[in-house]
Amino acid sequence: MIKEAKKITAVIFDMDGVIFDTESLWKKAFLAANKKFEVEIGEEYRQGMCGKNEKLVRDELRVHRPALDVDAYRDFMLESVNHDISVGDFEIKPFFKETIEFLKGKGIKTALATSSHKARAEMLFKLKEMEIAGVFDEAIYAEDALGKSKPDPYMFLEAAKKLGEDPSSSIVVEDSINGIEAAVRGGFIPVMAVDLIPPNEFAKEHARIINDLRGLKEIIK
Repeated sequence: MIKEAKKITAVIFDMDGVIFDTESLWKKAFLAANKKFEVEIGEEYRQGMCGKNEKLVRDELRVHRPALDVDAYRDFMLESVNHDISVGDFEIKPFFKETIEFLKGKGIKTALATSSHKARAEMLFKLKEMEIAGVFDEAIYAEDALGKSKPDPYMFLEAAKKLGEDPSSSIVVEDSINGIEAAVRGGFIPVMAVDLIPPNEFAKEHARIINDLRGLKEIIK
């Protein structure tokens, strides 16, 4: 059941797939890693990894593929993604900057909540000539999550706490099913900005679905 919106006081953004189109880089690296390590890990499993922190991804992969050298596999993926990022092979998602300006104009607080580490997030923003502190009121990174990972809502709850806003009046914008589940479990208003992962039945039942960030403006209006 989609949660009824009240007056919106805050919006919390995921990063990969919501702000930057970096999920395409992860998919490219995933396919290359499957080929290099001669494994057949399917797209459904890949989508299930999205939004989780690196430790949880590796722990689950060790169970799912006990014969695989998981650390080598994931390190290869990380190196591939980091290389593509370092040469600027990614873009800001459409309408992000306009959305931030709209929210600021409405007096709505904003936060970044990403499973990435702070250094990586700062690099991504810097490469696109932005500063996190200049865009968001607050930010939560992997280092702040005490080892917890989506679909655990801890990261979003910490973001709301830092903003001084109640989850029930705060939107969480996510592109992964794990992120949507975390938002639901935390009592937030979930919005799924569709990137590479199509909304499943859970997302359709509990979240507002938008094709790009222009849809967020319509929800708030």
